[in-house]
Amino acid sequence: MGMQPLGDVIVNGQARASADVGIRVDDIGLLRGYGCFEAVRSYAGVAFRLGEHLDRLERSAAALRLPLPPRQELEKWAMDRAAVGDAVVRIVVTGGTDIDDLGKDATTLVFAHAATEPPDSLRLLEVVAPWHPAGHPTELAGVKALSYAPNTAAVLKARAEGFDDALLLDPDTMVLELPMSSIGWVVDGAVETPSVELGILRSVTRNAMMDVAAGLRIPVATGMFANARLHAADEAFVMSTTKEIVPVVAVGIREFDPGPVTAALADGFRALVTRETGAG
Repeated sequence: MGMQPLGDVIVNGQARASADVGIRVDDIGLLRGYGCFEAVRSYAGVAFRLGEHLDRLERSAAALRLPLPPRQELEKWAMDRAAVGDAVVRIVVTGGTDIDDLGKDATTLVFAHAATEPPDSLRLLEVVAPWHPAGHPTELAGVKALSYAPNTAAVLKARAEGFDDALLLDPDTMVLELPMSSIGWVVDGAVETPSVELGILRSVTRNAMMDVAAGLRIPVATGMFANARLHAADEAFVMSTTKEIVPVVAVGIREFDPGPVTAALADGFRALVTRETGAG
């Protein structure tokens, strides 16, 4: 999926043509992947749950000990870029040029790119992820950091083997998350999803799914689940800003049929977006 900016890029508060945007070669965001980011979905020019995304950005920056521009400025820049229409707005904050003075000469980028139509379904390959916190205390558990190389490698491995994406497991085959999405499944009409206590990302879409499920009186349980629990489920689905809620039709050799609970959650999510953004 390409990320060609739609219109200008806001760089440290200044609008610039994308061709004129650059990052200093000595920025540790470039050299070491040290920085944080957010991706916010815009529907008909309105950012969906921008406040939650900025809350998460603040948590990520705090864990990285990075200063941020004032929140009201970030909000203004994101809303400006969201106004382009149906898009994904990305907020990127680099680490700056001095590891002993984090944030010095840092760059904050805010830009929008076209949103793509979510896939009809996904096939997932299980990949053991020894780099994931998986419930162990780490400084960067749940942080949306720029250093995505292990996650990207897992996606590429899955695609090379004929799947759409990877499902990350710990070495004991406990279910964690996808490299850029959350996972959920349905057992006897109830939803189960891994707990954020495992160090998975606090997904805005996952939170929205829980709101939808509450309205539909669908029980939701969070916890630590073995992969065998997922394989025994009736339905499975993925949640993310760019994918929304999408049924899973395979996890490794286990195949699933898209089911009624997933469909109800997906429809309910779109209705929630319409209520909160006014998008038709």
